[in-house]
Amino acid sequence: MWQAKVYRALPLLRRDYPDTRFLFMTLTIRNCEVRDLRTTLETMAKGWKRLTELRSWPARGWVRAVEITRSQRYRTAHPHYHCLLMVAPVYFQGDYLKQEQWAELWQQCLRVNYRPVVDIRAVKLALVPDSQRVNPMPKNMWAAVAEILKYAVKPSDMVRDHDWFLTLVDQVHKTRGVAIGGILKRYIKERKKETLTSEPGEEPAEKTKEQLYFGWKQQVRKYRKIAPVSPARG
Repeated sequence: MWQAKVYRALPLLRRDYPDTRFLFMTLTIRNCEVRDLRTTLETMAKGWKRLTELRSWPARGWVRAVEITRSQRYRTAHPHYHCLLMVAPVYFQGDYLKQEQWAELWQQCLRVNYRPVVDIRAVKLALVPDSQRVNPMPKNMWAAVAEILKYAVKPSDMVRDHDWFLTLVDQVHKTRGVAIGGILKRYIKERKKETLTSEPGEEPAEKTKEQLYFGWKQQVRKYRKIAPVSPARG
């Protein structure tokens, strides 16, 4: 669902900001016990908020997704962020932030006493040939979006350790797996915000009137969209 939303938004974004550039960034934190995952995710969300409020923050818009992997040896959880940052074209012409500087800033914003691993790289502007072009998007952009929004937990981690996975489900219930900000908010609509916890410093989400309802159709053995039932009037 999120991949589809971003895929639809990016061509419009490129139309309005044709010279914009993109960065693919991964932010990590030390592994935690799976029972402490909610607290760790809250620490990361607060750290992200501080990061985006820095004067040196370069992104005009961003998409951020959580991925959680399982340590096979210690059964701990490894939460980390995959991010797509939209930056001005002049970002690479000046004194841009290098990987070590990003790691230092992330450490400060997390308020931890160790240097977390950070990976930052530019999405290359290798354009699709005119004969194959549907929209003027960098060829590698689709792969970057797919990597960021692929899944929150690997399917293999879901079945390898049932106790670990059930604890994870409890820990991530109603947490925010994907967040967007800056200019990109105008291009990517979020729905059903009321089912999510708010990010630190975020205003409570308003309930949307646009809702979809699905029911199981035995004849075709599939879920089909159905009309919502109007609440009884008093």
